[in-house]
Amino acid sequence: MNSDDGNRRLIDDVNLKIIDILNKDSSTPFVNIAKQIGVSDATIHIRVRRMISAGIINKFTISVDNGLLGYDHLAFMGINIEPGSADSIISDLSTIDEVLEIHEMHGRFDLLLKIRAKDLEQMRDIVENKVRKLPHILETELMTVLKSEKEEQMISLGNDIAFRDKMSMR
Repeated sequence: MNSDDGNRRLIDDVNLKIIDILNKDSSTPFVNIAKQIGVSDATIHIRVRRMISAGIINKFTISVDNGLLGYDHLAFMGINIEPGSADSIISDLSTIDEVLEIHEMHGRFDLLLKIRAKDLEQMRDIVENKVRKLPHILETELMTVLKSEKEEQMISLGNDIAFRDKMSMR
């Protein structure tokens, strides 16, 4: 049995509910989670600790309004690179603070970046002086976001929980 199989076994109904509650508000006290689920707060502590050590939960974080913080310019950048250079370029891109996400792709672009900046001048600086100057980059295309309607970090697990509940009733 590999570690992924063991980690999947940690994803039972109670853990799905814990994750779903923490996804909505990671500051929810364990006592409140326990009341919502119908278990002890000690159970929540133990289960969260196990999910952290198994790598299922990576970190607890906050969600902010980037516009109110002055970072209201969002763009995606498609990049095509020289074959065999992905690991090196991804490592270099990971050091750029304004690059929020890096995705390896199969299709029009080799890499897709999510970039956030304070204004167009900063966006230009990121593109021209930080990203495009990296070695092994063949082509870039910047796609500016005009308006974001929805931006989530994780899908809701409510459907998974409901499905499991439905299956357990059979």
